[in-house]
Amino acid sequence: CLDFAYNILQQLGLASSCILEINTLGDQVSRGNYRKALTDYLTPLKSQLSADSQVRLEKNPLRILDSKDEGDKKLIAGAPLFSDFLNEESKKFFNQVLEGLKLLEIPFKVNPKLVRGLDYYCHTVFEFVTTDLGAQGAVLAGGRYDGLAETLGGQATPGVGWASGVDRLV
Repeated sequence: CLDFAYNILQQLGLASSCILEINTLGDQVSRGNYRKALTDYLTPLKSQLSADSQVRLEKNPLRILDSKDEGDKKLIAGAPLFSDFLNEESKKFFNQVLEGLKLLEIPFKVNPKLVRGLDYYCHTVFEFVTTDLGAQGAVLAGGRYDGLAETLGGQATPGVGWASGVDRLV
């Protein structure tokens, strides 16, 4: 999946101006443990969070990590890191992904604040980003979403994918 996305960016002549940012959300157990730790950290700071992040704290606290609000960024700088809440299986899985990227010679940067807020995401999440577009620099983004089919009423089916906006590619 990542190699296909990278190849598309290469074919479009964009790979050299993009960097792959990648993170792990771990499995459901790791994610649940982190969500609790993050909520415990942010709850006493709620009044200092932006209005959007105050709502997210109740509904989806992981989304606060990718807030564009400067005040939120300062508060989350001291937040616990997801990596501290990963179980051994999740750590091993992520390390295998990173080793695969090295073998494929795809340059990357681990971004511990990169998240996907929807609960069906797990393990790997990523964005190819550029500084050419300003604050909204994601050109292509995706991840692993083992819980999506179940969320839609289907059988458990692991999945991985990405999306890109034509406007950002142009």
